[in-house]
Amino acid sequence: MRKLILIAVLLSGCSLMPRAHDPALFDDLVETKIAVDSLTCDDKNWADAQAKIHHLNVYATLRGDPQAQSISELEEAIAKAKSSNSKLFCESILTINKTRIDVVADAWKGR
Repeated sequence: MRKLILIAVLLSGCSLMPRAHDPALFDDLVETKIAVDSLTCDDKNWADAQAKIHHLNVYATLRGDPQAQSISELEEAIAKAKSSNSKLFCESILTINKTRIDVVADAWKGR
């Protein structure tokens, strides 16, 4: 009986642990990357990309993912770029944050 209880506890405990690879989270990152890669500073109709970034941010934060802070900073930076009147500033922010997405993807590749 003891062994049965121990096995039940171990099995239920394992199901509560987060998986090392989360395909839904990675899919959200892919959708975000595609959306951000298409952004330009000439046309600041960025609502779709910002919605995808926000979704990814909330997901990563709730999951407790180590990359959640980077994704939060991505969301803030994109908002700053959108509100900027300087095209040079906007373009530099986009360039930096496209790289940030690649860094997050590289961090998640090994999972």
